[in-house]
Amino acid sequence: MAARLRNPSAPLALLAIVSVLSLAVRLAWLDEPCRSPCTTAADHTLVFDESYYVNAARVIAGLKPPPGSSYAGSPAGVDPNSEHPQLAKLVIAGSIELFGDGPFAWRIGSILLGSLAILGMFALVRAAGGGRWPALAASALMAADNLMIVHGRIGTLDVYVLAAMLWAVVLYLRGRPLAGGVVLGIGACAKLVAPDAVFVVAVIELLRVMLARTAADGSWRSQLGGASKRLGVFAAAGAAVFLVLLDVMDRIAPPYNPNTHKLVSGGPLGHVGHMLSYQANLTSPHGPTGIASYPWEWLVDYKPITYLYINPARPTRGLYNIHPAVHFLGMVSPPIMLLALPGLAVAAWRLLRGGRPTRIDDVPSRPDPSAASAELAILALAWFAGTFLPFELLSVIDSRTSYLYYMVIVMPGIYAAIVHLFARWRPQRWVLISWGALVLVAAILMYPFTPLP
Repeated sequence: MAARLRNPSAPLALLAIVSVLSLAVRLAWLDEPCRSPCTTAADHTLVFDESYYVNAARVIAGLKPPPGSSYAGSPAGVDPNSEHPQLAKLVIAGSIELFGDGPFAWRIGSILLGSLAILGMFALVRAAGGGRWPALAASALMAADNLMIVHGRIGTLDVYVLAAMLWAVVLYLRGRPLAGGVVLGIGACAKLVAPDAVFVVAVIELLRVMLARTAADGSWRSQLGGASKRLGVFAAAGAAVFLVLLDVMDRIAPPYNPNTHKLVSGGPLGHVGHMLSYQANLTSPHGPTGIASYPWEWLVDYKPITYLYINPARPTRGLYNIHPAVHFLGMVSPPIMLLALPGLAVAAWRLLRGGRPTRIDDVPSRPDPSAASAELAILALAWFAGTFLPFELLSVIDSRTSYLYYMVIVMPGIYAAIVHLFARWRPQRWVLISWGALVLVAAILMYPFTPLP
């Protein structure tokens, strides 16, 4: 067994196993829950914000949502969920036309993009100089995280944009900023948080330049110039692709405002303005209410969200005759969050102590473990800062309303920080096995279809 694990291809084989298991877990009971006798699409229960996105996709596909549901009165062929770009909803609408109006069509896009995100997490750690085993560990954490399991199987926007952000940054770190920008632009067509990836790579470049300055050899000046060009290409390509695709999507499924009962005018720039205006009005000046929460509370899993809870023995109003029992929770795996802040702190300490990372254009014949460790620490801190701090700043400055599930795009930085923590700490095997067992147990207990006492 030990000899097999030392085989260089072993992590890839295990990655394939993790990917297949994750796919199976997210595909299981995909049609559930459903109202007896479960004969029509309307009998299947939508989970959380699927009530918006699936119904918007139905309207785009020319179908009328069930009476009383979101966008039931919208004209056929438009996108009534105009506060978000259309890409994910067009994927769902296309799936409805291919497979019929049902759970498989609503959720297959998230299933596939969830798997692509797991592979993207592996590629991200590798692109940051991490070895195959750390990359496998980060991917396994993503696959076992409850928040990722849930969003990787329901028809919402978050996993679409996450997969795009991961692969965009991977391409950037591999020295292909133009290709990365194209992928970023596609991701922005699913949800407008995709540009946070620009902040991620900007922080990566900034930290690299800061560490290069400590070398006192003057190389940081040329590195700063190269970083500026790469970052400019990445951002410009992303913006251009986004605007072109948004214009195309606006022609396929014109954005429609259900409040004014009018199409959103002004072309792609008018649509962008509408989306930004909608988001700017989502504020909580007197503090979060309901399922909303402050961003800093996400780091301790405070205020988890019950996406859907069904107990057939004690059904709540509007959820009668629905089976089986389910509990979809918008909550990060507690064992993972337990090490989130320590992992980020160790990554910060690693960089404060110095250590020169590799540059994007470096191709060393003999990899430097110290440089790779610094790169992984940079990735963890940059991803966290680039995705989490915008939410925190908007909350502080503008009282912007936020929810724990926004952590979907933040989590890759935490997975990387935890992997870096174990790489630096090198705990005894029993510690790793015990913590890994806790992560697995949490995934089982929090799985939406695990029977609760």
